[in-house]
Amino acid sequence: MDHILIVGINKVSIKYVCEAIRSAGFEPILSVDPSGFHGAAKKVFEGVTCIPAFSDKVALSAYLKSNPALVGMIHSITTFFDELFPVVSAIAEEFGFNAPPEVFARLSSKEFVGSLIPEHVPAETCVSLAEGDFVIPWLKPGQPNDVVLKPSVGSGAVATTLLSIAPDADPAAVIRSTILESAIDDPQDIAWIVQAHCVGDLVSLEGFAQDGRVVFLGLSRRDRVGFTEVANQFPADARIALPVRSKIETAVRDLITRSAFDNGFFHCEFIANDATAYLIDANMGRLGGASIVEQIALAYDLAPATVLQHVALLPLGLLDAPLQYKPVESCRQTLSYWYCLDHEAIVRDWELPPMASIHTPIANVGSVIQPIGTSDYAWIGMLTGYADVVAREIGLVRVLTDRGPRSPVFK
Repeated sequence: MDHILIVGINKVSIKYVCEAIRSAGFEPILSVDPSGFHGAAKKVFEGVTCIPAFSDKVALSAYLKSNPALVGMIHSITTFFDELFPVVSAIAEEFGFNAPPEVFARLSSKEFVGSLIPEHVPAETCVSLAEGDFVIPWLKPGQPNDVVLKPSVGSGAVATTLLSIAPDADPAAVIRSTILESAIDDPQDIAWIVQAHCVGDLVSLEGFAQDGRVVFLGLSRRDRVGFTEVANQFPADARIALPVRSKIETAVRDLITRSAFDNGFFHCEFIANDATAYLIDANMGRLGGASIVEQIALAYDLAPATVLQHVALLPLGLLDAPLQYKPVESCRQTLSYWYCLDHEAIVRDWELPPMASIHTPIANVGSVIQPIGTSDYAWIGMLTGYADVVAREIGLVRVLTDRGPRSPVFK
């Protein structure tokens, strides 16, 4: 049987990926660390070939070269993380695997996306300390400037910082210092985006392109505390003014047309206000992370594994038939709380009574988890279901920590 190597998958999607791949006649190989999963979630790995979790092309290549029998089993390679498409593309070329289109890798760069649709993104400049001095030409001299600094390739708000640059400060010096103080490896060697800070709601357009046809599944509207996304409503189309929705759809269509993107999902993030919207992260080639697969499935009366099979196999050219979705107007409202704690803590376990909603543990048991507001790595767990049910059942969840039982924090 042909195998599909999956490099990069979140703790929600992994619950359904084996069923999704096997029901299409393939066998999954997961590049993942099973020790990071809790309780019943570990059962997904029974009878599944797992290899170490890789995010680096050199390390994955070396591993595959040392395991030729494994290489002989692999038909295709893919990922559910857009920042890993460059790794997947390079490995596929080296070993002759089937893989998503190469444009997916190029679209993982925020700089590349901004160059294609400059009219749809905030003012921004790409900088790299390795290239020497730089200027940010669109900053307003003699005034305070609020900017967002983030890696050009990345997700989950990791190393993302909101900077308030004082009128008398040297912008380049402030930005350089912040880059060097970021908690990622070798920050001086990667590209960074300096982007004008926009105020508004965080929304994303979920959908896919297939054989030249663009399908919009609906808008997600997310709540944030600092740089942590804490709740997601889907579909939220009715909550966004029609002219703003049209602007969002135009931006995505322009990006698809200008990049020649096809046969893949997208999760395009915007900051939207009453008048307009700005694309801040394209996330091309993948479905939205966190609970999005469950919310789309619930809203459209589909099984999560059915949706995930569409996501995984569409870019690989392995779908037997297109999946039909009903009109978004007939979808039932869903809600997911991506809850956290308001202080740093070590998570020990969860207490959960029987519930209609779907609960997914996210935090690694025994690990120190940062408080809400730092990044999406502050997530403790997710509770997903129909909106009225989740709003009622979130109060039943208890997180057991080194500081005692705690209730979920999501606002």
